[in-house]
Amino acid sequence: MPANVFPQRPTSVRAASLSKTLTSATLRVVLSLGLSLGAPVAAQQPQPPITEDVPPPVQPPLPDSRVYFTTLNVVRYNPLGLESQNRLVYQKRLFDSPSMLLRDTYASAGASLKLSPAFFKLGPTVELQPVAMFNLRAGYEYVQFFGTFGSVQSYPDSFQSYDDDLRSKTNDAAYGTSGHHFFVEPMLQAKVKSVALRTKLAIEYWNVSLRDGGPRETFYDPTLDTLVPGKGWVLANDTDLLWLAGQWTLGARFSAVWPRYDEDTAAVEPLPGRTLPNNAHMRVGPLVAYSFDTKPGGLMSKPTVLLIAGWYLKHENRVNAMPYLLGGFSFTTELLSGR
Repeated sequence: MPANVFPQRPTSVRAASLSKTLTSATLRVVLSLGLSLGAPVAAQQPQPPITEDVPPPVQPPLPDSRVYFTTLNVVRYNPLGLESQNRLVYQKRLFDSPSMLLRDTYASAGASLKLSPAFFKLGPTVELQPVAMFNLRAGYEYVQFFGTFGSVQSYPDSFQSYDDDLRSKTNDAAYGTSGHHFFVEPMLQAKVKSVALRTKLAIEYWNVSLRDGGPRETFYDPTLDTLVPGKGWVLANDTDLLWLAGQWTLGARFSAVWPRYDEDTAAVEPLPGRTLPNNAHMRVGPLVAYSFDTKPGGLMSKPTVLLIAGWYLKHENRVNAMPYLLGGFSFTTELLSGR
């Protein structure tokens, strides 16, 4: 999770109006890291807190349309990685309604650029939030691997050891190549007072030009941290349980990745005394985000720092006491906003 991924917007949880206490930047950060870090960053609007027997305060009108730039920059350990995820987005409001269910609804289109020392990914994204409890994002990325830092390394099938030590010894076998990455990410989200729950499923299809080009060939992807079929599917999930406390967001994240190998890919004989791996993995751990209070409309709107840790419940190479660690910094810049 693949990177998949980083966090992003709740009111409802992978309701887009969480609360006035949760800043829009925090929502984008907490929902986008996928990922896997997975993950692209969407714009959200503040919403009044829910209190018993007290009418919510009158909210300022939301812009009918807006153009914004958003960025999330992360450093990751176990596996090691560095990545900058950037999007330029045009967003159009769908309904002019005070209802919490319909107030923060929108459609958007944008361009996404992800950069790391080992690759870049570039392509369009579209996003639809017809109600606060459901969000759908889809996109395409052209992927270029540079052949640096051990990427990309490919294997004849899915039954291969790919731990960090082995890959570091075969860095000279890495080569540059390109490919295509398609993804669809439905997300459900919900909030009760200061507690939010969200779950996002990533459905990904990869088509990468690998050196041998065999039907069973795979390659190691550091964001998903598994062997990905050269031509095939990967499923990933991020599920967050959050407590919204003013500028703080505290919670826990469960992440999982499931590569899907076709019958030919899986039809390999295991080594004596071993079984065929499915290369899936799962981890769980705490999530903390803090948004700095800045004036709206500035160059850096609500800059946010993020920390995620995760202990592996299942992994072919990483089931030990060493946790997954991710630190990130994000902000949004409003370029155009109007009725």
